[in-house]
Formats: sequence, C-alpha cells, structure tokens
Amino acid sequence: MLAVVCPSFYVAANSLGVEFPPVVGPYSGDYVYITEPGRYTLEQNVSHQYPVGVIIAAPSVILDGQGYTIRPVSPESPSVGIWISLTNSAGKPVTGVTIRNVSIEDEGNGIYSEGIDTSIFPWGQDRTGDIDAEKATEGIQNLILSGVTIKSGHEGITLSNQSDTKITTSSITDCTGSGVTVLGSRVDIQDLHLKNNLEYGIVLRKSTGSNITSSLIEGNGKAGISLEGVNGIQIVNNQFHNTQNIEEDTQSHDVVISPPLETGEKGTDMPAREKELMNRSDIQSQDPGKNNNAGDKNASKSRDQLKPAIFGLSPEPTPTVISTIIPVETISPNMTPPQDTTPKTIMTGIHAVISGDSIPTEMKAGNTYPVGLILFNDGSDDWISQYQVGIMALEDTAVLGPSWIGIPDGTQIKSGQSQTLSFDIRAPSRPGTYTLKYQAARQGTGVEVLFGRAYTKTVTVI
Repeated sequence: MLAVVCPSFYVAANSLGVEFPPVVGPYSGDYVYITEPGRYTLEQNVSHQYPVGVIIAAPSVILDGQGYTIRPVSPESPSVGIWISLTNSAGKPVTGVTIRNVSIEDEGNGIYSEGIDTSIFPWGQDRTGDIDAEKATEGIQNLILSGVTIKSGHEGITLSNQSDTKITTSSITDCTGSGVTVLGSRVDIQDLHLKNNLEYGIVLRKSTGSNITSSLIEGNGKAGISLEGVNGIQIVNNQFHNTQNIEEDTQSHDVVISPPLETGEKGTDMPAREKELMNRSDIQSQDPGKNNNAGDKNASKSRDQLKPAIFGLSPEPTPTVISTIIPVETISPNMTPPQDTTPKTIMTGIHAVISGDSIPTEMKAGNTYPVGLILFNDGSDDWISQYQVGIMALEDTAVLGPSWIGIPDGTQIKSGQSQTLSFDIRAPSRPGTYTLKYQAARQGTGVEVLFGRAYTKTVTVI
C-alpha cells in the first residue's frame, strides 16, 4: 500500500512555514531549483517570495546570470539570492559550481555557500555528525564566482568550509553587514571592489592559505579586512581607503602584506589620504550604531559597480542552443498549473520535468478517475516518440494505474513546449491520506535516465 501521511507533511517546522529545500521542483513557484549538472542561464530578472531565489544542489553547474538581477519581494524578510548546497539529494558533495554575470540586490545574504551548520536561517539545520556533510567539507569544492554585483543587502558573500574557491572581478557595495565572509575556507580573491559596507569589506575567520590581490577596499565601516585566527594569508597589491584598513587578532600567523601598510593603517588612526577620500560625498563612512538588520538602507546610495563580464575562466564551447523563454501551452481549468514566475532554463540535450497535474485532491475509495500529468520539455532537443520520454509511476503508485506513460506515438514535442499525458487512476480501497509519486524519465533498450526529482501529489481518499 501507499504510505499514509499526516495532513501537515509538507509544512516544515520553521518560523516561515516553508519546506527547504522545496518539495516540488525545479521551476515551481518563483525560485529556480537546480538538481542536475549542466549550464543554466537567466533570461530575465528573478523576484522571489520563496526565501531563496536560486538553489544549486548539483555538482558541475554553470549559472550565467547574463547581467539580470535577483532580489526578494520583501527585503525585510530573511532571504538568500543564491544558495549553494553542501550535498545533493543523494548525499554526494556539490562541487565544481561556477556563478557569473549576475546582480543581486536587497538580500539578507547575496550568495551563501552551505556549511555544516545553517541554523542561523529559519529553514536551516545543524548537520554536525552527518557523515555525508562532514565528508563534503573535507573535499575540494572548486567554486568560482566571477562578474558578480551585490548591493544594498545585509551580507554579500558567505563561504563556509570551502576549498579552492575563487572570487574575481566582482563588486559588493552598501551592505549593512560585510562584503565577503570566509569561514574555515581557503579562497583566492582578486579584482574585487568592496565599498561602503557597514561592517567589514572582507572577513577571514580560521582560514589558511587564502590570497587577496588587486582589490579596491574603501569606505567600509569597521575595517577593510578582518583577520581572525588565520594562517598563511597573502594580501598583495590592494588599495585601502577605510577608517581602519586591517584588523588582526593575536591568533593570526604568517600574514604577508605587500606593499607594507604605512604607519597607522592597521590601527584606528586614519592617514591623510584616507581622510580626504572619506570626506568626499560619494564615500561616506557609516554609523555603526544604526540598525544592521537585513534590508536596512542606511548604507550610502553610491552605486559604483562593475559591468558583468566573464573573467578568469577558460573558454567554453558555444552551447548547442541559446536559452530562450517559450510560453508553456495553455492548461485546461481543471489542471493544477505550475506556478512559474521565473523563466525556465533550457538544458543541453534531452531533458524533461513534470510541471503540473489534474489529479483530484479528494477521491472516493475504489473509484477510477481520468487524470493527466503535464510533461515539459526543458531540454534543447525536440522529442520524438522513438526517444521514449515519459513518466514512471514510482513505488506503490504503479499499483493504481500504468507504471509507464510515454509520449504518444508519432508525437513531436519541441523544446520549450509541454504535453499532457492522460491515463486512468484507481483510488486506493482504504480511506486515508496518500502520496502519489511520479518521475520524468527516458527509457530504452538497456537505458533508463531519470530527470530531476520525483513529482508528488497528496490525495485524500474518503
């Protein structure tokens, strides 16, 4: 029999009443949930009510924002522009992620790379003792951030337990917290502009072997760079114009600063050149006594930013198809539609996602119902029936109807279009609340490819 679940199964036990990661994906609601390796592009701005705009939960993902902006609908709420998961749904490390050419505004955290403990968020958790999570923090993540512009939020970029991470040619300004916070990670920072952040430009905490080069760090409220318990840090060829340029604790060792800072630049005395810069109207220091909550607009309104571009990356082959937004076909009134306000990204090759259904939420025990599932072609290739793309019924759901529903013979589904696959389903004979599970897939001789995660539907049988 199908598993019986309580009515509150889909409501997470947190103050926001949201399930994280989402139970439906990858494009339901107003977020983008990436669970498959591949190259993704944004085709328009993303404005999200869900607390996270983009969730990356797969290795080998390239996300190109094409200069578009991610922002929350309610800047006062806890939010994250881009969340990089520590592990995927199978517990494997999420590695080899590249994010470039994207603007992020008004977020509680612009880019957040997940560590062991994310309980600072209402939807977060402490995974201490989780073997998969702890193994993931010991490996090499190879995260690359390039051409990123973050402004007017609380925290810019936060990295936890990352190794071999590169942040290049990016701008983080006017945050009510710090620009870049590195926690127990090794990071190479190059060509950054960190300006008018109310706390620090960069925070390195328990970091070993990190490098900060060729960056402009100015007008930050507490200090340009804060070093806490670090070791083997190189700070080379940077420009500093802050009330305090470098704040270093007694637990930090082997910190190389080149060229050496002038007298007073590590302390609270401000050199004459800095005073001149700080007195300019476009580089005003911040009042540390003001409210630091996410969404606070006390930071200066100067809007210096770098034009998003691709820097420091090896050339890539031109993708087969450039991503475009193509309207999904009209859905009949009795169909539960996908609530998409964020553009669907086109993946290379053959790919599919279940994006809606017409399964009744209430059924009479033992009765048979005609239903449908919407299968969306979010790959770059058109489907023909020989490709054997369709939907699998998972677990005990296959007892209630067909175990495989393929696209009809002779049908061609173009990239960016969807097809409703119709079939009959018989309600379980015993009343209760059930979860039906379906999976977009491709079948063939000796081949079975599953796309994304399972699509679930909760029904009540009376």
